[in-house]
Amino acid sequence: METQLIYTTAQSRSDLEQILALQRSNLPGAAPGQDEQGFVSLVYTVPLLESVCGPHRHVIARDGDKVVGYTLVLLPEAKEHFPEIGDMFGAVDAWRAPGTTYFVMGQVCVADGYRGQGVFRGLYHKLRDEMREHFDFVATDVSRKNVRSMNAHAGVGFREINEGSPWQVIVWDWT
Repeated sequence: METQLIYTTAQSRSDLEQILALQRSNLPGAAPGQDEQGFVSLVYTVPLLESVCGPHRHVIARDGDKVVGYTLVLLPEAKEHFPEIGDMFGAVDAWRAPGTTYFVMGQVCVADGYRGQGVFRGLYHKLRDEMREHFDFVATDVSRKNVRSMNAHAGVGFREINEGSPWQVIVWDWT
């Protein structure tokens, strides 16, 4: 029996804990071949997940009661939690037009077994539906070593705003 995925926002502590479990299984070196399949690099905690999105919510893909994908909302004010991505914020702030508002995709991840089935795209479209009335664009950075993620982001509509760095800074403009 095939299940129907539901795209929604994280509402409970259980949702956040499932996000963290999925995150742990997709950190570099977490499993053989993981680094070639796509990986995440920032490490969150439940309190951090609760705070970095402000009044907004992270978007999840759910298969029954199981979180099988997520996109994390990271507001610019939360950047002090992640000094390792300071250069990305600098590139975005230098690129953006005065008065435009944005947030950062703090992380996107799809569980093994659900990849290649449109979950990534579904997550981003739900995220846009939730956030476009509040923000002009979303930005993120992707390791140039993570070819799968670079291609997936380009397929959604992200475009690069920097060149020459080991991290590709990309934006999806909703204006």
